[in-house]
Amino acid sequence: MTTALTPRLRTASLQDYPRIRGLEARHLPATLSEASWLGLFLDNPLWSRLGASWPVGWVFENTDGELVGSIGNVPSLYRFRGEEYVCANGRSWVIEPEYRAYALMLMDEYYQQPGAQLFVNTTVGPDGAATADMFATRIPLGDWQSYAIAITRYRPFARRALEKKGVPGAAPLSLPAAAALWCADALRSLPPVPPSVEVTRLERFDARFDAFWSELVRTRPDTLLAVRDERTLNWHYAEPLRAGQVRILTATRAGLLRGYCVLRLRTLPDGLRCLRLIDYRSLEQDVDLLPALLRAALRTARQENLHIVEHLGRGLPGMRAFDEFARYRFPRQCWAYYYRTPDPVLAEALSGVRAWDPSEYDGDASLY
Repeated sequence: MTTALTPRLRTASLQDYPRIRGLEARHLPATLSEASWLGLFLDNPLWSRLGASWPVGWVFENTDGELVGSIGNVPSLYRFRGEEYVCANGRSWVIEPEYRAYALMLMDEYYQQPGAQLFVNTTVGPDGAATADMFATRIPLGDWQSYAIAITRYRPFARRALEKKGVPGAAPLSLPAAAALWCADALRSLPPVPPSVEVTRLERFDARFDAFWSELVRTRPDTLLAVRDERTLNWHYAEPLRAGQVRILTATRAGLLRGYCVLRLRTLPDGLRCLRLIDYRSLEQDVDLLPALLRAALRTARQENLHIVEHLGRGLPGMRAFDEFARYRFPRQCWAYYYRTPDPVLAEALSGVRAWDPSEYDGDASLY
């Protein structure tokens, strides 16, 4: 491969998929199939509106015509104070080591695109943290560098924790450690579920989510919200739904959908299997439905022999019940959630915490 010479920057096309996947496969732990990658764009509810002008990303080619860098650009739609905002969600910023000196050019192209009114990135890793701080702003609400953890299988969790700390004899010691953790957790409990609330599990999002979304927007006009109607939700979670990794739990009253949460099955680097709470929404004003949904999530995790239920983004007002119940904390290597907008009026509004109700539904954290 030719090195050192300035690569050529150009807009990516859908036909670039094979070479983009080849580049990502050399640097990322997982890649998308062609159908899944194309689905991010062609199945996107916004594509009929934006497809003719929306760039799917940008790539670098070296003088031999080899693809040596890329960044993806997935559109989504947000609502705020009666207005719609087209959001650009970056994904998979990768570049060959010998061309890293040009990496900021890719990021600059992404942030300078004229068609986006908002930029959201929720999967910033250690290698991209300094760049994210340079181009964007950390969300002002919540701790996006820490996980709250609820244990559902105590002995495997205790063993992994002891091994991570380098404690000799982690296997035999895991039994008393697990017992101690269980006893400590037995002193904590979730609030009781109101008898009028029924919690059920869905395989896919249905038409009730259209009415739910309309009411959510109507009752929370001053909150920045990514669109969550039936079509958008089924598109957003299409890849993990196909893989059987999504758990959709709904809370209803008198047969009406009043709240829901989405959880994602994950296997962590240390081998622990978890359900990550991606998104919780509620229309109730006086009753917190999260405890009822969380009880069902914990039961699901135990039935599926999963070790933990976790949530990233501690200190969010709507997630207080989770933070109070899940008393264990795991750090993330860097801050995950950044945003930017070229609109000065929107920028001023988003600088305060009251405009936000964020989750990992934002950005690309749960797209694939």
